[in-house]
Parts: sequence; structure tokens; C-alpha cells
Amino acid sequence: MWILWILASSVFLAFYDLAKKASVRENAVLPVLLIATIAGAAAYVAALGMAGGIGAALQVSARDFALIGVKSVIVSTSWVFTYCALRTLPITIATPIRASSPALVFIVAFFLYGEHPSFVQGLGMLLVFAGYWAFSWAGKHEGIDFLRSHAVWFALGGMCMSALSSLWDKFILQRCAIPVETVQFWFQLGLMAIYALLLCIQRGLRLSHDAFTWRWSIPATGILLAAADWLYFHGLAIPDVSISVGSLMRRFSVVITFVLGAMLFHERNLKRKGLALAAILSGVILLCL
Repeated sequence: MWILWILASSVFLAFYDLAKKASVRENAVLPVLLIATIAGAAAYVAALGMAGGIGAALQVSARDFALIGVKSVIVSTSWVFTYCALRTLPITIATPIRASSPALVFIVAFFLYGEHPSFVQGLGMLLVFAGYWAFSWAGKHEGIDFLRSHAVWFALGGMCMSALSSLWDKFILQRCAIPVETVQFWFQLGLMAIYALLLCIQRGLRLSHDAFTWRWSIPATGILLAAADWLYFHGLAIPDVSISVGSLMRRFSVVITFVLGAMLFHERNLKRKGLALAAILSGVILLCL
């Protein structure tokens, strides 16, 4: 059953990535993040209200509130990095970089949770890193220097924080047994508070002069992510689910994003990027074994 939850989450995640790129392209990052999060939280609260689960979600201990607050800080940092990267990078490069976060999850889970890799899984890790090299090769044909590009480093920073978020999810959902509804409710409120604070600081100190343009893809971004997270959390909350495998399966959304993103945004060098993506996905498949 957990496989179905996570695969369904990956489909919503793919369309979330497409909406995210459409929202942030040549647009101010923090207003997009704040509005998308408000839309996602509103949709989630409405769905929770229809299911009669708001009362249970509101009940949270001081310990659980602090643990969920840590998740909000981790995720908000990841998304700021990711959105800044996606604002500049082609979606056919930015999304696969983020999709490789399960490789980092796998490494950390090995030490933290004792999830021991086999020889085949080790080979999968090598393929993931080969895919990174192939993306740097493809990026050079578009004038992107992987070692010097700020956008690439933002993407890598977002990927690392995403991996940390996945590890934290396992801790609070399985080890601490915090209900899914409680996590998502307070997590999204925490995100709104953080983005509102960052936006006030940015505008007050005039740290950015980027203009904001309203697009309908912005609220759609938040709603799609809320649905993807709800499905993923339910899958991850099932006892004994491997966080490394669950995180890997969710990232298969990159296939949908890559194909549709290339068509919608008219991106180039698809053969080279396709080879890099194939290496990463092959590594992901071996890691799942």
C-alpha cells in the first residue's frame, strides 16, 4: 500500500514542478513562495475540514510543535534555494539535480538508520554520480559552468536540504509517531510565517528589486504540492517503510517533468540531458533493488 501512496505523490509532484517553473520564471521568488504556500494551506485546511479532521490536527504538544517547526525551517531553506535555481536554470537541468537527493538520503540513512546497501545499490550510486557528470557536460553546451554557476550551487543546496527533510520526515512520522494531519497542518503554517518574515525583511531592507507578476500557476503550485505531500506522508507513516527507497520512488516524477517541461518551455540539448537523466534513473532503479 505504501508504494501506491508514494507513486501517486510522484505524479502530483511532477505537475507541481511544472507549475513551479512557470510561476518563478523571471519573477520575484519570495512572493511566489508565500502565495503558493497560502494557497496550498487553504486547500489542505478545506479538505481537512470536509473530512472532519481539523480538531485532531490542532492538538499538538510543545515537543511535537518544536519538531514540526524544525521541519518548516529545513523545507523553507530548501525551497528558497530551489526556486532561486529554477528561476535561472532550464527545468531539464534543475529538476534532475533535485531528483538525485535520494542518493544523499541513501548515504545518510546508511549511517543514521542502519539501512545497509548491497553491491547492486552501490553500483546505483555510481550511476547517479555519472549522471551528474553528464549534466555538467550538457550544461556547458548552454553556457552553464557547473562549478561556477550560482544557480547550480543553489540547486545543489536545495537538494541537500531536501534530503535532510526526508530524513527528518522519517524521524517525526515513525520514531516520534506524530500524526500526518498534525504534521502537515502546522508545517504549512510554519512555512507561511517564515516566508512572510523573510519577505518583510527583504522589502524593508530593499535587498531585492525583482518585480512580482501574478500568474495562476502560483496558487496551483501550492495546491499540487499540498496534495503530493499528503500522499507522501501517508505512505511514509506506515511502519518499517525504508526512507531511502520511499524517497527514491517519489523522485520518478522527474521523468514526467523532463518530458513535459522540454515541450512547454522549448528547451535544448535534450539528447545530452536525456542521457544524464537515464544514468540517474538507472541508478535510482538499482538503489530500489
